[in-house]
This record gives sequence, structure tokens and C-alpha cells, in this order.
Amino acid sequence: MGMSFLFGVIGGVLGELLKWYAMRESPNLPTYLRSPFYWVVTVLMVLAGGGLVLIQGVKADNPWLAINVGITAPLILKGFAAVVPVQPAKAGGVSFGPSAKPKPTLINFMAGR
Repeated sequence: MGMSFLFGVIGGVLGELLKWYAMRESPNLPTYLRSPFYWVVTVLMVLAGGGLVLIQGVKADNPWLAINVGITAPLILKGFAAVVPVQPAKAGGVSFGPSAKPKPTLINFMAGR
């Protein structure tokens, strides 16, 4: 169990390194890099990679799968958060669209709403 978590965290770190690699030649680095909030969220997302490995039951004897889950943790979580809940329609039917502007919650933030 511990090694699976570690492989997921390694995947999370590799995902972050990939972002840094993409910015390596940028003459202007983003100002959010100096923000403590950015770094807290980054560490939490790396740890979420390990957590998702545990939730999905990936075994330590499959390290590449665990690393892959860790790398894709931000996409997995964003996908979970982006699911639009079913809203009751005014005419008694079912509507799959939001009925009003979404509230500013962590889930809506992660989903990009």
C-alpha cells in the first residue's frame, strides 16, 4: 500500500515537472509562481496522485499504472468535479444544465466553473 502511494506521488511530481518543462523557454514566468497558494495546491495535487492510486486499488506490483494515475490526477479530479448534477426542470421534467450561476465552491473551482 505504501509503495503504491509513493508511485502515485512520483507520478504527481512528474506531472508538475512536465508543466515546468513546458515553461522552460518562456521569457516571462507567471507571477503566480511566487504565490504560497500555488505551492500549497501543487503539493496537495501531488499527494492527490498518491491518494487516487490508493482509492483505485492499484497494487505496488504495477508501478507504471500507479505513476500514470499520479500524473493524470489533476485531469481525473477535474473530470469528477465537472459532472453537472441533474437539476429539476420547472415544467416537471429533467434539465441537465445548471439552473443558475454556480456557487464559488472548491468543486466548481476545480471544474473550471
